[in-house]
Amino acid sequence: MLHAMSALQSAAALLCLFASPAPAVEPAAPWAHLKTLVGTWQRTDASTAAQKAFRIRYRLISADTALVEEFGDPAKQPTQTVFHPDGSRLLATHYCAQGNQPRLQLRVEAHDAMVFEFLDATNLRSSSDSHLVRLTFRWRDVDHLVREEVYAANGREEVGTLLLERTR
Repeated sequence: MLHAMSALQSAAALLCLFASPAPAVEPAAPWAHLKTLVGTWQRTDASTAAQKAFRIRYRLISADTALVEEFGDPAKQPTQTVFHPDGSRLLATHYCAQGNQPRLQLRVEAHDAMVFEFLDATNLRSSSDSHLVRLTFRWRDVDHLVREEVYAANGREEVGTLLLERTR
């Protein structure tokens, strides 16, 4: 009888183990840092009407397990980048207006900067086609940010830099 009870307790312990999901391993500090972007940002270096209409909005989705960046003029169809932990990695998938979806991985994280670099891409016909290869965030303070993106095409890189200020 003691043996049967012991087997029953072991089965119950196994059931509890499988019934409750294991906590996800996540890059806690970088992920927490990235989530500070939540809010709406505008360009401080804008000179044209189109540049002044430009906004970047960051919002959390899926029980705060993913951060969505909406990039562009909100009156038009903005592009999106989704950031999320993947075990010990922090990844970003950029849904580009060019129709490809580069995935980037966090490679450098410091108290005031994060650098995501190209990992792979879907729907990229050729590596010579234009695609996002690096995305950098540099915090000046909690409400001021430098966002730099690097696109590669035909073996050359083009850098775009935005100076941003939080509006909400």
